[in-house]
Amino acid sequence: MIVENIMNRLTSLHGYTAIKKIDKGYSSDTKYVVTVNDTPYFVRLSDLAHQEKRWIEFTLLQDLELQGVQTHKAIEYMVLPDDHLSAMVMSYLIGSPADEIILQLSDTEQYHLGLMAGKELRKIHQVKSPKTIHWETLQKEKFTNYLQAYQQDSYQIPQEAKLLYFIEEHWPLLRQRPTTLLHDDYHLGHIICHQNSFNGVIDFNGYDVGDPYHDFYNLALFSRRHSVPYCIGQINGYFTQPPDDEFWRLYALYAAINVISTIAWTRQYDPQSFDDALARIQLILQDHAYFSSVRPLWYPDQQVV
Repeated sequence: MIVENIMNRLTSLHGYTAIKKIDKGYSSDTKYVVTVNDTPYFVRLSDLAHQEKRWIEFTLLQDLELQGVQTHKAIEYMVLPDDHLSAMVMSYLIGSPADEIILQLSDTEQYHLGLMAGKELRKIHQVKSPKTIHWETLQKEKFTNYLQAYQQDSYQIPQEAKLLYFIEEHWPLLRQRPTTLLHDDYHLGHIICHQNSFNGVIDFNGYDVGDPYHDFYNLALFSRRHSVPYCIGQINGYFTQPPDDEFWRLYALYAAINVISTIAWTRQYDPQSFDDALARIQLILQDHAYFSSVRPLWYPDQQVV
């Protein structure tokens, strides 16, 4: 594949002056920033096997724009059968991933960044779902597979029986949950910050459909270790009043499920980061007092939303 030949075929990129490859993330796609008349564009090239999913993603970006979500604008989509690729051209969001700069911000700025991210997540969940699913059935299938993989592993979670009992006891909450469009990887690494302020959300390529509260699982798994003020802000920004007990029970259930799935997934796909995964899991266990508490200990009793 000669990248320049592909860019030349994309109408929106005629006259480009620079191409820069982005080497970040787990996706098999190749990503570039292409500059045209001093304006940067984000380009994603995907194997044609993913063409249907990428086309749905392109149309979802259009729907997200109509909903007022700050993210990439969908500009051009092209199928390149000779290269066995699809190409998606989007606007480029200026700024840095928030996980890279969050500690440079004051606690107040971190909180306000979280507020904006929470409000944006609420907008995402207003977009019409691209399909219908049976949420509890899908979650049961996934969790069963992860649990089998975990049980075959040599590592055992501290107070494992307590964790598994908590999951079993709270599992009925998943029945008849509403389903919406999910970002499905909503964390600080996908929040763009420019001049110390929120500037948008990226990486909808892993979009899914499911319980809107499931989009908070990465708050526990990733964002919390970077910034508690941000996490409090994201929750407060999402809700118009303090979250109720149902939210906290589901939040804790998804956190508990992800303790198991993180161990299984990391062992198989990213074993070199297993120690890091264990550190994140330990935080979750501590935050919930080994699931004696559904609300994480870092979230204050009284909040003004």
